[in-house]
Amino acid sequence: MTKFLKTASLAVIVGVLAMNSADAADKLRVAMLVKSLGNGFFEACKEGGIEASNELGNVELIYTGPTTATAEGQIELMNALIAQKVDAIAISANDANALVPVAKRAAERGIKVISFDSGIASGRLLQLNPSNAALIGQKQVQ
Repeated sequence: MTKFLKTASLAVIVGVLAMNSADAADKLRVAMLVKSLGNGFFEACKEGGIEASNELGNVELIYTGPTTATAEGQIELMNALIAQKVDAIAISANDANALVPVAKRAAERGIKVISFDSGIASGRLLQLNPSNAALIGQKQVQ
């Protein structure tokens, strides 16, 4: 699972790099906004993100999330990231619909927004799913 998370984190960051119009020499600030802090899955995503950003060299990873898994907490943090003028935000949404307005606001300010694991209904450039319903069902049957 750790190899998958590193690969997924690298894919997220490389996707953001490819979409970014900044000079390649500029250090990009990519925020990973997770559902909640202290969650083992997202801690593994953080480690993968750190490894990927170190490999790429020109990426600063900002890892953040609310202490409890709420859309309100994510909205507050996303507004703070917009104010910090990060280059991109990769988010695993606590509420697909509640985060749409703030994601659109970020995009209007030139911030690339993607979602992973749990998507945002709209207002993002892409959604990266770690699996699909059919594969999950097969593994549960096994």
